[in-house]
Amino acid sequence: MRAVYKYWAALVFLAVIVQVGLAGYGAFFVANAVDESPVNEDKFEDGFGLHAGIGYLVVLLGLIFLVIALAARIGKPRIWRNVWLAGLLVLQVLLAWFGFGVPAIGALHPINALAIFALSGSIAWAAWREPAQEPASEIAVELG
Repeated sequence: MRAVYKYWAALVFLAVIVQVGLAGYGAFFVANAVDESPVNEDKFEDGFGLHAGIGYLVVLLGLIFLVIALAARIGKPRIWRNVWLAGLLVLQVLLAWFGFGVPAIGALHPINALAIFALSGSIAWAAWREPAQEPASEIAVELG
């Protein structure tokens, strides 16, 4: 299960990178559309629709990642990092939803994205570089 955790960590981080790229695409798509015609909701969706859709997939990947972390029994400190990541991902969706109504809340959406990027990258790095901590129960079984 720890191998699944390691590869899922890389998948989540890669999905976050793609999501950041899609946000940039949406921004420049809409900026380019301003030159051609008035930007309406359809034009906005053309630019940011993929970012929104993939965003829900990233949240799902993150929630599944938390379940994998629990099943892999990687130790409490590492599990807490996955809990924080799942929380930030859910918060990201809420910031997007409420940001449409209150732009000041929407301004927190990219800031939270930076935290998600950093944390998911850190988790992936640790999963590939650090030896996994064995829970005390497994150590006791091996000694006994």
